[in-house]
Amino acid sequence: MNWKRLFNERRPSEIYNVRLPVTWTDRILEFVALLLLIAMWVVAAVLWREAAGDEVALHMNLAGEVDKVGDPISLLIMTGCWTFVMLMLGFSAYRPRLMNPSTRITTVKQLKLAVTQVRGMNIILGIMGICLLLSMAYETPVWVIIPAGLLFIEVIVFSILIRRAGK
Repeated sequence: MNWKRLFNERRPSEIYNVRLPVTWTDRILEFVALLLLIAMWVVAAVLWREAAGDEVALHMNLAGEVDKVGDPISLLIMTGCWTFVMLMLGFSAYRPRLMNPSTRITTVKQLKLAVTQVRGMNIILGIMGICLLLSMAYETPVWVIIPAGLLFIEVIVFSILIRRAGK
């Protein structure tokens, strides 16, 4: 076995060291993600105040029946965790080395598409976080299905675009 070749294939490509210019599209995507993050905290605060003293749904089965309930503070804890995920994902758009793309990236065009994919995922995660809060407060599990489907479609579409851009 050629250990040198194996090691070189696993080493990150030098393409990740390229500094990509931030375009207006990137700024708009980040701004929308920030607005969704702020909206998520507003929704969490309103629902927390509304559910004071009551219990909120923490888990539901596939039939839509509540399996587990908890304190309304769970709304704020979940929003804090969701904020951390969105901030880390947004930060990885500026540090492509932190990304784990589904396709091997060899060109700058592929890297740019991967960074745009991350920013789009951040927007969908913001929508999903708001839907998750609403489903916890109103015990309707259907709310989360739409953004989950959007996330699935976005990953597939961008994976195909990234792969085609490398050819």
